[in-house]
Amino acid sequence: MSISRRTSAILAVVSMGLALQACSSTEEKTTPATTSGSPTSGGVLRQSSADPGSEIDPVTVSSPGGTGVVDAITEKLVRIDVNYQVQPLLATEWSVADDNLTWTFKIRQGVKFNNGAALTPADVVATFERLIAEDSVSPAKGSLAALHSVETNGEDAVDFQLSKPFSDFPYLVAGSNTQILPADYEIGTWSQSYVGTGPFLVEAFNPGQGLTLVRNPDYWNAEHIYIDGIDLKFFKDQQAQVLALQSGEIDGLFGEPVPAALTSALDRSQYQVATRQSTGIVTLAFRVDTPPLDNVKVRQAVAWALDRDAIIETAWGGEADPGNDTVYSPLFGTTPTGLEQRSQNLAKVKELVGDDVVEFTITTSPSQETLATLIQQQLNQTGSFDVKVEILADDVYFAQGADSPWLSAPVTVTGWAGRSTPSQFIDLIYRTGSGWNASKYSNPRLDQLSDQYDAATDPAERQEIVNELAKIQWTDVPVVIAGFRGYTTFINNKVHWPEDGGYTDLWIEN
Repeated sequence: MSISRRTSAILAVVSMGLALQACSSTEEKTTPATTSGSPTSGGVLRQSSADPGSEIDPVTVSSPGGTGVVDAITEKLVRIDVNYQVQPLLATEWSVADDNLTWTFKIRQGVKFNNGAALTPADVVATFERLIAEDSVSPAKGSLAALHSVETNGEDAVDFQLSKPFSDFPYLVAGSNTQILPADYEIGTWSQSYVGTGPFLVEAFNPGQGLTLVRNPDYWNAEHIYIDGIDLKFFKDQQAQVLALQSGEIDGLFGEPVPAALTSALDRSQYQVATRQSTGIVTLAFRVDTPPLDNVKVRQAVAWALDRDAIIETAWGGEADPGNDTVYSPLFGTTPTGLEQRSQNLAKVKELVGDDVVEFTITTSPSQETLATLIQQQLNQTGSFDVKVEILADDVYFAQGADSPWLSAPVTVTGWAGRSTPSQFIDLIYRTGSGWNASKYSNPRLDQLSDQYDAATDPAERQEIVNELAKIQWTDVPVVIAGFRGYTTFINNKVHWPEDGGYTDLWIEN
């Protein structure tokens, strides 16, 4: 499958509204996006979302549904555009000092939180200090490991002091959980205020049912918000979302990719349909500290047992690039060379596990049930595995805290929205001590190489580092990555969703 880098980022933006979420190629559309015409104000966007549960906090949220709610109400310093470039949001410009260790971000003036307080550099400092504090429980702590300290620089700027050079640092301040909150914000209190600088305000939140958002009249970019609000409906599974689209209850399928098997019955002529490439992945993660997956031979046997072509075709409708148990999507500028592409090899499975039958249970959420079940079937058919599947509701699977099932179960299947750089995946999934390291994997050499990659700017040097990093991921296989998912969206023809802006400049025909 080939898809455009630009449009893949669109879906990251769309997923911004609803997900846990680069080379040119071909964009596939059944009908063209309705981005022409003159914008008109009014109307309410009817969106669907996985149920985020009742407890949502920007500092700790990790569920797709919860992230979508937070992103509609809060904002980050920068955003990633359709070309995977960093663009201003609450920061208007940024630069790095000659030592490559100090990044200065200018803070946009005239911005107010929805509680009426002005945004200040002190709010930015407090936000990031909260994330990197010694007792931080935020998943962002792992991805911000290079951030040593942050302090105000006059009345309109903030200095980020790094402990090591990180050439892609601006991408990190657009990462998960980096929404800017007031300096006096207390973790665990967000549902009392829904404070943020974003374009919408919470009018009503009904746990298990939905969220009603209305336009924030004091939003700093209010002139580019045309819709009156968002009616966000929560669903327990994606089949229900598809049925809601068919019945006209919602305006589109956004966020977590919906398996092609569930959308095959939709009449594509009735919607704007677009399928695009992505760096997004689904990890089959193994607890490397827990038998039987503490045995690297068992993990390798699973990797060799999978029919990846069948997974791509069945679980993702053919809309994915093949994966090789590394994070390096074809969309990233530097990809590994000299690494054997894994495909199903049952002789190697037998060689690795002998006559043993390995038993384990895969735990996952409803959105990954199709893939988890397919993996179960493929493994059990080899005769070398006895695999069971446990499906948990989204708010249970992505419950907050280190004991959350997606971070603590022995074997998990979890979808990840696309990232702009491979380091973002490595720091979250593989780095020692990362809050989202579901495998509990640790390899000092990988950590060291990741640091070297972050500091490097020479393409040849980066290529050499990537080759070694990929070899470690492929050999130790704490996670299986069978492919890089494409995204297919179905959007009501009356909705004009711009290619670069999320809710900005979005309008609905009356």
